Amino acid sequence: MNQSKNILRIGICSLLLLGLAACQQNTAPTGSDNNNQTQTSPSKESNPWKASYSNLNNQVSSEEVKSLLSAHLDPNSVDAFFNLVNDYNTTVESTGLSGDFSSFSKTEYDVEKISNLWKQKKGDFVGTNCRINSYCLLKHSITIPKLEKNDDLLFLDNDAIDKGQVFDSKDKEEFDVLFSRVKTEATTDVKVHAEKMEKFFSQFQFNDKARMLSVVLHDNLDGEYLFVGHVGVLVPADDGFLFVEKLTFEEPYQAIKFATKEDCYKYLNTKYEDYTGEGLARPFIMDNDQWVNI
Repeated sequence: MNQSKNILRIGICSLLLLGLAACQQNTAPTGSDNNNQTQTSPSKESNPWKASYSNLNNQVSSEEVKSLLSAHLDPNSVDAFFNLVNDYNTTVESTGLSGDFSSFSKTEYDVEKISNLWKQKKGDFVGTNCRINSYCLLKHSITIPKLEKNDDLLFLDNDAIDKGQVFDSKDKEEFDVLFSRVKTEATTDVKVHAEKMEKFFSQFQFNDKARMLSVVLHDNLDGEYLFVGHVGVLVPADDGFLFVEKLTFEEPYQAIKFATKEDCYKYLNTKYEDYTGEGLARPFIMDNDQWVNI
């Protein structure tokens, strides 16, 4: 599959599936017509979860989150993650970013302003997305087997990794394996697809405390495949759980406090439930290697 075909696929996915937009560029070449609009996270009038969030834009929230992550992850990985956080927040000049944790039902960011600031300072380096940041945190906590990778949908990720010199060649190879697309069947039955993902992820050894939460999308544009469209890291907190995510290449980091794991599952399910299309299964959530049947 050549790059021009891949670019077309990303554009189509953004329009029809809304799928890869979760962690891909908002400015797909064949593009959505909302590229210059403020991006709003999907929400319900009454969310089935309660939470507070921060964009890690002050020392207090950053130190709190760093402490919670470091309790279960390699400290060097956490430091590398916060280097990315601080670089992003500084580059976008804190546009629309919160410091202290505050309650929310949805988040809105001025993507046009953020994108302009980023491009002025970073040029053709698009930054990092959810998969890159999750791997940055988890790479010393997950055992990744030597498998044949399928990185057809990771070309933007890999371009960012190369231009930003984010990972070395070994990490990049393991990244591609972890987030490979997975062959599946032509069905809208989520259970069938979840079993495929469970089988794939069963080959990896995950961290029981710092858990990888993945939103898996169904893609049928050139075959039937499953793909991690969004991903973040969940760790225990003093009064519940903390979920850390990077929304998209352009949109910011979010650290979200939930009372329970189930609230985090509901947040992800609510946010991404419409990221589907005709003939496609609805998105579903994986907690490490297990399907979360909500």
